[in-house]
Amino acid sequence: MKFLQKHFWHYLVYFLIFGIGFLLVLSERGNGTIQALYLVLIGMAYFAWAMVHHYVHHELTSRIIIEYVLIVILGIVLSLFLFGI
Repeated sequence: MKFLQKHFWHYLVYFLIFGIGFLLVLSERGNGTIQALYLVLIGMAYFAWAMVHHYVHHELTSRIIIEYVLIVILGIVLSLFLFGI
């Protein structure tokens, strides 16, 4: 619980990125191009905030960057599949 309290604002930003992004994707039902664009933008925002988070806490390494790039790619591909885009 202490870890969550220590990083509360970082996790709040993650929640906002995904929450607002999810609502945007749902708002564009029937327009696969815009939905795909939103999913890519969500992935980019997630990646950017993750880099900020790790940089602030002096944990940013090339291994972490590669890990997040792969997670974002996987997340976008899975999301495109699940939304049927």
